[in-house]
Amino acid sequence: MKKILFLLVFFSFYSFSINFSFAQGAQDSTASAEVTEEIKYALPYPGLLPDNPLYFLKAIRDRVVNFLISDSVKKADFNLLQADKRLNEGVMLFEKGKAKHSLAVTTVSKAENYFDEAIRQINQAKEQKKETKDITGRLYQAALKHEEVIKNLEVKAEGQIKDGLKSQAQRVAGFQKRVKELML
Repeated sequence: MKKILFLLVFFSFYSFSINFSFAQGAQDSTASAEVTEEIKYALPYPGLLPDNPLYFLKAIRDRVVNFLISDSVKKADFNLLQADKRLNEGVMLFEKGKAKHSLAVTTVSKAENYFDEAIRQINQAKEQKKETKDITGRLYQAALKHEEVIKNLEVKAEGQIKDGLKSQAQRVAGFQKRVKELML
């Protein structure tokens, strides 16, 4: 008897969740018609955020790892990963509220510094006649995603925060041009 009751409760809960997800899916499809197509590039989970007291340990670890990588293609790949993580950190900080918006813009700026370094490393790898086709393709997709994410944050921002994000979006547009040149 208990098993039958459990199964009934389980299936009724399951059927409610299915109906809910169908309704939500219909809502999302109308919203996506208004917004431009989303870039298919996933940003990695960043872990600790800059507002965490232990964040400095993460930053030190990342600097040490970056220092220990000698291959320019691998270093570019690492810098791209760091850029993506920092961008996602900025998004998460932005979602915490207006008190964190300034830190979010600073974090996005640091993300783009990593991105710039990744492009420099690819230039160096090309000079060394290394294969860079794979990483340049990912860099280009990442640049498109960075621009999309920053513009989405810009819509939600006000005042100096908005200006800071506009500046970063322009910077990323420049990165897109530089990466396109590397792809040729």
